[in-house]
Amino acid sequence: MNTVMIEIPESFARSFGATDEEVVRNAKIELAIEMYRQGRWSTGKAGEFAGMNRWEFMEVLKTRNVEMPYTKEMIEEDLAHGRRSF
Repeated sequence: MNTVMIEIPESFARSFGATDEEVVRNAKIELAIEMYRQGRWSTGKAGEFAGMNRWEFMEVLKTRNVEMPYTKEMIEEDLAHGRRSF
């Protein structure tokens, strides 16, 4: 798998957490939430990116009061993602 690296100035990075691990984890969660909000990623895809399963990601959305509209495309993507997982 190819990866893309981004640079985040220290002053911004620390707003995501005190340690480098917290920064990475929390920044990934924030990006996953935003991509989900924009309808670009399903809950399964966003959860995978954030390092959690679909249900854990949906719990994060719930605690953040993020609406969870579920489009036909998202359902199809989640089903495809689920098939790959088994």
